[in-house]
Amino acid sequence: QGGARGPAMLSRAGMLSAALRRSIASQAGKEELKKTFAALVVNEPGVLSRISGFFSSRGFNIDSLVVGTTHLPGLSRMTIVSSGTRGKLDQLRRQMEAMVQVREVVELGADHAAITDLALVKVSTKTPGSRSAVVEIANLFRAEVLDVSNDELLIKIAEHPNKIDSFVGLMDKYGVTEMGRTGVVALANCGAPGKISPPAKLPTQITGTSTINEADLPPS
Repeated sequence: QGGARGPAMLSRAGMLSAALRRSIASQAGKEELKKTFAALVVNEPGVLSRISGFFSSRGFNIDSLVVGTTHLPGLSRMTIVSSGTRGKLDQLRRQMEAMVQVREVVELGADHAAITDLALVKVSTKTPGSRSAVVEIANLFRAEVLDVSNDELLIKIAEHPNKIDSFVGLMDKYGVTEMGRTGVVALANCGAPGKISPPAKLPTQITGTSTINEADLPPS
């Protein structure tokens, strides 16, 4: 009888184990992630509002959005940090690639890319001894003191966003009186996946200003 019960018990254990694995996989698919995307876009009026509207219309929050010119005439690079489930973010990337203004989209992770934010932080030093303590912490974070007054320090720090968050958290003890952040910029490491290649054809250039010709754009 014990031998007869053994296989049945093993079978039930196997079923429970499989169900547990499916449950874990299902929960993993629902886990909120934060991803960094870089996109090469046609530099035309309104492209920034269209990209940001694309995210908001699908219910995604944009944690950071930075856009700037590139070495490629008529093209700009956007770095977007957004949160969501893995499946939704992957779908979002595919849909963004289909936009007429977008030439290429890549995902950049901290393991294979340089991801940097820049912050200017003004910190109170009214408390006795606080000035030397703030400078010491800034040095540990490789930050730079840009300006000094009798009761404040202006500090510049360019680091991974998580490190900047940690630095600001330490400065809260002394009193952050003002702060500004540029947002995240990111590039794939040398030889790593995620490099954006120049397109075969660039948008038409007239007198140094990017002018879009419909023939230059990919099909919608």
